[in-house]
Amino acid sequence: MTIKRKVLFILPEILGPGGQELENIGFAKCLHSDPRFEVAILNFYSPFQVNELENLPKLDWDLPQLKQVVFNKKFLKIWIKSGFRFDMSLGNCFRNFPELFDFWLIEKLQGFDLCFTGISPTRLLPHILRLCVQNRVAFAYHESSIFHPKNDHFYRLMEGNGSFLISAQAKEEYLLENYPKADYSIIKQWIYLGQEEFLKIPPRVHSPIKFGYVGRMDLGKNLQVILEAVEILKKKDLAFEFLLFGDGPELANLKAFAKDSNIEDRVNFRGSFPFEERHRCFSEIDVFVMTSTFEGGPLVILEAMAAGKPIITTKVGDVPNRVFEEQNGYVLPVDCSSSSLSQAMEHYLNNKEEVIKQGEKSRELFLNEFEEEGCEELFKKSLLKIIRSKNY
Repeated sequence: MTIKRKVLFILPEILGPGGQELENIGFAKCLHSDPRFEVAILNFYSPFQVNELENLPKLDWDLPQLKQVVFNKKFLKIWIKSGFRFDMSLGNCFRNFPELFDFWLIEKLQGFDLCFTGISPTRLLPHILRLCVQNRVAFAYHESSIFHPKNDHFYRLMEGNGSFLISAQAKEEYLLENYPKADYSIIKQWIYLGQEEFLKIPPRVHSPIKFGYVGRMDLGKNLQVILEAVEILKKKDLAFEFLLFGDGPELANLKAFAKDSNIEDRVNFRGSFPFEERHRCFSEIDVFVMTSTFEGGPLVILEAMAAGKPIITTKVGDVPNRVFEEQNGYVLPVDCSSSSLSQAMEHYLNNKEEVIKQGEKSRELFLNEFEEEGCEELFKKSLLKIIRSKNY
């Protein structure tokens, strides 16, 4: 008889269709479908209707159970400030004042073998880690972004008390240098939702060529350099279009820049998209472009690879193990100039046959290294190893 290992996923809020959210839902989904595991999601608030999340079992809670929280002044202040949005306030309060939930969470932890999370540490994760240690529950943390010095306190708590899951060589090097006593396992990212839809996208080149970006629009994505490159190429009277899928705090500034630079006829802001529709964005793109200044993976590179797209990207995260110069794209310095980016883009404008050739190589690399089944099993084995090593 198979012994089910019970895993609690900490995902109090889902605020957008980003890589971190996709990862956590995908991690839970792959365990839920495996008879070796039983999972539950601790989630208070999600403004997005995500079918994959809705189909996963949730950690049950109701108002009577949390009355000590909802009558606390800290919660009431958050609730009023939110415009009386109850679920949102619970998620926010749990992140910022987790100690208010101890009476409830300690009871819920009973019976779980492992507590897993891949969200930003803030005040929440150090507190939950301590509760797990006190209640003899193994704790695993996946660093989905980059190791940041501001989280040093949490990382040091993890040494001897928890286990890291990491999915990039740069992260392993950082961990070994700064936290040599840390327990960790190497996993690989995969496309957590809808891999087959990406693989179904046929090779093609639009006329004119369509470059594109898919993801959140914030300062860390450095998207203005893309618009500057578009401006350079337009001045050369080259025919192309750039599609930007997504939303975020920089969207208004980017639209204003496009207008001021007179490139609105070359740039198409397509807006946000549902979790389940990400593959449709890539079906409209010929060449994927990403100019982030930092990333953990990133997941979107795998999506572009599976979709069969050549990739122009900055050297961040695990990019050096995914994009290979002149095989399936171009890797630029993190501080790349608009001039160097425009040159890489112009290469595809002048060599359209390379779009198909390098796109096919992207998909081949993806299938060889990041295909769903193998990466899922690696993740599961890592969790089972962590549970066994705790020997509670």
